[in-house]
Amino acid sequence: REHSAAASLLPLFSCMQSGRRHALRALRIGGPVRGAATLLHESRIPTDHFQDSLPKMPVPALSDTLSKFLYFAEPLVSDDEHLLARRGVSAFAGAEGPALQAELLASSERQYTSYISAPWFDMYLRDRAPLLLNYNPQLTFEDEAARPSQANRAARLCHAAGRFLLTLEAGVLEPDVFHTKPKVSQTPLWREAVRLMPRSVAFYGAAATGAYALDMSQYANLFRSTRLPRPELDELSTCSDSRHVVVQRGGAFWAVDLLTPAGEPVPPSQLQGAFEAILASPADARGGSAGVGHLTSLPRGEWAALREQLCAAAPANAASLKQIDEALFAVCLDGSSPEELGEVNRAMLHGRGIDRWLDKSFQLVVTENAKAAINFEHSWGDGVSVLRLANEMFDASTALPTDTPAPPAAPPRRLDFELPPPLAAAVEEAGRRFDATIAGTDLATVMTDAFTTAALKKGGVSPDGMMQMSFQLAMAKMSGRTVSTYESASTAAFKHGRTETIRSATPESRAFTDAFTD
Repeated sequence: REHSAAASLLPLFSCMQSGRRHALRALRIGGPVRGAATLLHESRIPTDHFQDSLPKMPVPALSDTLSKFLYFAEPLVSDDEHLLARRGVSAFAGAEGPALQAELLASSERQYTSYISAPWFDMYLRDRAPLLLNYNPQLTFEDEAARPSQANRAARLCHAAGRFLLTLEAGVLEPDVFHTKPKVSQTPLWREAVRLMPRSVAFYGAAATGAYALDMSQYANLFRSTRLPRPELDELSTCSDSRHVVVQRGGAFWAVDLLTPAGEPVPPSQLQGAFEAILASPADARGGSAGVGHLTSLPRGEWAALREQLCAAAPANAASLKQIDEALFAVCLDGSSPEELGEVNRAMLHGRGIDRWLDKSFQLVVTENAKAAINFEHSWGDGVSVLRLANEMFDASTALPTDTPAPPAAPPRRLDFELPPPLAAAVEEAGRRFDATIAGTDLATVMTDAFTTAALKKGGVSPDGMMQMSFQLAMAKMSGRTVSTYESASTAAFKHGRTETIRSATPESRAFTDAFTD
């Protein structure tokens, strides 16, 4: 498996599964509508208004699938191998292919979901490869003009995330809609007309005006969610009533309340006070838990076995894992101060591992110099929902005043782990393997003004096409070959849509690179 740090950029290009089950977790949508200071906004169109009318993703014709397979395989294999592939495709099309296609069509007809959704979850959760680099991408926030402290920025971003959650659960988070005619559809009159449409036809009514609603089922796993390691097939687990985040610093774990017992967001000043108390805690406060997060970077089968041993070793371990699993999300108060773009990317993509819990739905990473990012586990969802969360968090957090810290109403609660010698040795070995993986990963950045998006468009060249062909040419020059290449494409306009693959390695791209390297 070839690692590419470019995976951290996947969210920019762009249901609960427990074992093999595929179902939407019931959000507490429709709860009490709170005040403006609590919610991000109050959409006139309910959050889930379009969910009952989203179209199903069509199953492609068997002939189309087979022809595309041969087309995209052509630049990757030799002429002899492609001849064998053509023979295999011909045999499949004349034998079991039609029967399997009919079975797929019948399965799709029986249920209101995407035909590829369950296999997609299965693919993610069954893979035994580590989450580190293979699956967890990151999305870095812009810096703030006036650089705040680490605790202050973390507090304001967490407070904004809490308001996002409450807005979502109140059912008044504005639905995701792709507007092709914003002058028509982004108006109060349009919102009121769509709100009055029956849910069973709302998608089509909006589409008639050039506004295409997107599936929002992934938001059910955005908070209070974690990926549990299992021997063969991981499990996505959620809870419904937790109020805390888990904070990591120097290998120590702390639980900090983000919501009050009444369900209101804890003020940013109190969150900042809690984070400053954690940052000021002595180094020995981490106890025997230092490095436990490294275990989440192991191959999934190994981590599953070690997690069972960890739970069995002491009641405190099981209790701490429960607090981590049920946390709204994780906060990583990173000990580095990266400035150069490559350093920032490395800090957000993997860091030192000691302050990471890769299984959580997402982790908010904030460095000592107040740079921030979201690192998220990829099996539950894709970049569309995470990018929406990131944009809302940034806008809401930067609108907040930079208050002085205040003592939290509920002080941080340290989560303890007791590691007998075999588990302590396993944690140390996981740390060494983490370091070896990172050392074997190359990352370099180039900044240039030689060409820009505007200049490319003016010349009739797609900026994305330019980047994709740059990747192909770079690989050809480095290795002398063409490799299978994945560019993500969102299918969120369909019920339970995930990402699909744009295969930018084609016979034409191969001819392009051959022309430059011949």
